[in-house]
Amino acid sequence: MAARARRQGPSFNTREYLYGFHPVMEALIARRRTIHQLMVDRRNLSDRQAQLAHLAEQQQIPLNVVTVQQLRAACGTDQHQGVAAVVSALPTDELASIVGRNDAERKQCLLMLLDSIKDPNNLGAIVRSAHCAGASGLVIPKDRAAGATPAVSKASAGALEHTRLCRVTNLAGSIQWLKKQGIWVAGLAAQASQSVFEADLKGPLALVVGGEEKGIRPLVRQHCDYLISIPLKGRVDSLNASAAAAVVLYEAFRQRGGDGQ
Repeated sequence: MAARARRQGPSFNTREYLYGFHPVMEALIARRRTIHQLMVDRRNLSDRQAQLAHLAEQQQIPLNVVTVQQLRAACGTDQHQGVAAVVSALPTDELASIVGRNDAERKQCLLMLLDSIKDPNNLGAIVRSAHCAGASGLVIPKDRAAGATPAVSKASAGALEHTRLCRVTNLAGSIQWLKKQGIWVAGLAAQASQSVFEADLKGPLALVVGGEEKGIRPLVRQHCDYLISIPLKGRVDSLNASAAAAVVLYEAFRQRGGDGQ
């Protein structure tokens, strides 16, 4: 996904503790956040810490050595891998800028709309799959859904730092707007008769994946152009949200002639 983003709202000034090697590394590479300082838990840096320190020095970002206890307290977790960065909140995009300003951009649009994904690990996994499959961006509700937290960046292995993200008040309303822009909207539903492997996922498309327990909400579902399902053969009756998202994203990637380049 493109690294450019249009920064919105006062939340940009909020400071967060981004933790873990990959999230911090990707934040330093993407340069979408303001990075106030790099924190490490030892003076004799490990190889990974030294990589981060080198990038931070190039960007004139201060390096602060703290204790393991201080790092754990700042991050609120033991999953920091000995490194954290004090950063601004991830900037978000307007939906219109992700879709594109002209017909050529819109024809290539592939959006992922997430309806009530509350688990940060699921959101992080979806972000990682969407980024790797070349999605244009993600759209998530502002309420009753996981946001772009440091835990999500960690779960995404840093892919969140390169992801264009739009937060909306009304997902159903956003779907209606997308349809007016010529974007087809396909909802993932276990009961759908059309398989994801039978559906046409080429062209301007928004894929809607529902929450971990109830799937797509009825109001959101009724605004989709069509519904698709993933065939299952096992005894369990569904995939979790992140696995389902990965399947449909990569089927779209395949149909669009994706070659990994």
